[in-house]
Amino acid sequence: MKDLFQRIISQYSEESKKSLKNNQLARFIKDELKNELKKIVNNDERYIVASSSGKGRWTATPWIAIFDIFITITAQEGFYPVFIFRDDMSGFYLTLNQGVTTIRQENKKETLNILKINAKKFRAQLGNIPSNFSDLDIKLRNLETTKIGLSRDYEAGNIIAKFYSSNELPSENIFKQDISEILGIYKSLIFVHEEIETQEENHENNNYQGDEKKKYRQHKRIERNQTLIKKVKKAQGFICKACKLDFADKYGVLGKDFIEAHHLKPISQLTEEIVKLDAKKDFVVLCSNCHRMIHRTEDPSNLNAFKLLIRN
Repeated sequence: MKDLFQRIISQYSEESKKSLKNNQLARFIKDELKNELKKIVNNDERYIVASSSGKGRWTATPWIAIFDIFITITAQEGFYPVFIFRDDMSGFYLTLNQGVTTIRQENKKETLNILKINAKKFRAQLGNIPSNFSDLDIKLRNLETTKIGLSRDYEAGNIIAKFYSSNELPSENIFKQDISEILGIYKSLIFVHEEIETQEENHENNNYQGDEKKKYRQHKRIERNQTLIKKVKKAQGFICKACKLDFADKYGVLGKDFIEAHHLKPISQLTEEIVKLDAKKDFVVLCSNCHRMIHRTEDPSNLNAFKLLIRN
């Protein structure tokens, strides 16, 4: 990783003045850098490695990230470890950070405050911060030259980070140790995050114990994957498949394009293995009430039985 990072540091400023299309450095970041990080995470199917030097035009701060697919499969949402470079190439960070695009779309002017509040909550959930990492502010922008944009959001979204100076890159082993450590922190935060969410859902999952409870959590993670849920809504529409409620009819503009997605696969059949999910076959769209109620039935995967129940 050390040599790969060094190539970005030494070439990015000049290459980013050229066209992004078919650029060798851009392809290197997209392919070689990503593949090397995949090897370090042992090609674990639970993780997706993604990298970017920009879309259509160069980004000021190139990055390479590791996504736990039960939290996110895109840099736009969730939280994840990411290497992200300063715009002047004076160094880069390994940061546990937040997807900012979805938050910005939903909250506009409050984006920075929400990211900072979320970061503080995540740090509180972590407890003691490992000595190799810090909760100090990260600085991605040269304020005299950089336009305000996603870089500022990522600065606000930082949970913990470690800085690497371009003049003093550590050894290959240090990079591997740091990646391993932040993945451990990532897993711990996911676990704590799930515990808090589980406490809030005890009325739904109090029938599950041991391995069944773990499978229930996996089920809920799937239902919270916003990228996947968007595909479900696009494929199935916005009318409840159980009671036929159309939020737009009832609430007007406020209810437009609102519905929830329910994962149909029986909880007993869930495994640790990662499988591809079909937006048409593996889910059903339900209104909020039906979604909660179907989880209280003996078999939440049986939509027909649930429809018969509410008709009677």
